[in-house]
Amino acid sequence: MTTTLLLIRHGQTDWNAAGRWQGHTDIPLNRTGVAQAHALADRLHRWPIQAIYSSDLQRAAATAHILGQRNGISVNLDPCWRERFAGRLEGLTREQIQEQLPEVWAVLAQGQAEAPEGESYAALRERVAAAYQNLLRQHPDQMIAIVSHGGTLHNFISYVMGFPPHHSASFSLRGNTGLSIVQADSHRAYLLLLNDTSHLEHDEQLGSMFHFITQT
Repeated sequence: MTTTLLLIRHGQTDWNAAGRWQGHTDIPLNRTGVAQAHALADRLHRWPIQAIYSSDLQRAAATAHILGQRNGISVNLDPCWRERFAGRLEGLTREQIQEQLPEVWAVLAQGQAEAPEGESYAALRERVAAAYQNLLRQHPDQMIAIVSHGGTLHNFISYVMGFPPHHSASFSLRGNTGLSIVQADSHRAYLLLLNDTSHLEHDEQLGSMFHFITQT
C-alpha cells in the first residue's frame, strides 16, 4: 500500500517578499502568491489527487483552495500542518534579528536554532509525524496533496529521510508553491522530487525561486 504525497509550499506573501519570519502570524497571499497558486493548480490539473490537506493559516489555505477548485476537491484544514511558531522572531527580518537579538543570530547563522519563546523543532517533528502517520492509514494507494509552509515541510522531509529533529539538512524550500513528492508505505518513504517550481519559470514575476537561482 503506497501513498503519494504532493508537498506544496504556499504562495508568496508580502512578508515573504520582505524576508520576514511569519510563523503563526496569519499573513494573506499577495497578488503574486495568488497567481503562483493558480499556476500550480494548472500544473496539477488532472493529476489523480484524491484529497487535499492544508495548514489552517490563510496563506496555505488560500493556496489549497485554489488547487481544490481547479480539481473539484474540497480542502481539509489541519493545524498540524501549520508553520513552526517562531516566538520573538515573528515579524522580524534577518537584519532586525542581527540588530535586536545578536546572540540568537549567531546561532541561527550556523544552522537550525530554537526560536526564543517559540515552538521547538522536536515539537514540530512530533506533530507532523503524527499527521503523516494518520494520512498513511487513511489514504493507502492514493495521491494526496498537503499545502504547508517552508519550515514545516523542511522538517517533515528531513523526518522521512531519517534526519534527527535538530539536524539542518542541506536542502532549500525557498520557492513559493514549490512542489516536492514523497512516496511512502508503512515501512519507509522515498523522496522523488524536491522543491520544483517549473510551473513558474515562464514568468519572472511569478518565478521567485527561478529568479533567485539565475541571479546568484
